[in-house]
Amino acid sequence: MLPAMKIVNHVYPDSATIAAATALTISNYIDTKGWGHLRVLFTFGGAAIAMTAAPKLQACDTTAGTFADITDAVLAAAPTATADGYLYAIDVDLSGGDIPRFVQVLGTKGTDATTGTGIGVIGILTRPCAGSKTNSAADMGLNALVTA
Repeated sequence: MLPAMKIVNHVYPDSATIAAATALTISNYIDTKGWGHLRVLFTFGGAAIAMTAAPKLQACDTTAGTFADITDAVLAAAPTATADGYLYAIDVDLSGGDIPRFVQVLGTKGTDATTGTGIGVIGILTRPCAGSKTNSAADMGLNALVTA
């Protein structure tokens, strides 16, 4: 059995083709309340041109506030045009209470005017705090959970 976790589909792959020289800022946020650890997974497809800035995580206490970079929560380098199918991750320790509650992704695609970069982002929250509910599929951020 897997440890208690919640999965957040942060960026939907079909709708996340980043247009030329456009910043990827997602308006749906990862709500980290009640969790001690966040792993954000990035996957790329159709990467016809490299991103000009490595994807990074930002956080804020409210969804409508000003998001600021999370220290060291950035990929080491921007994914290249050959990153199709690559999988990257950023881990964030939430247990210290110094990371604001809501997390978003920010990244910028290259300057080609006609092609886009497909990106999918999933947040996996683990290490629930005392009192967090993780019993049902909905508690885990899932539409359905099948156990075989």
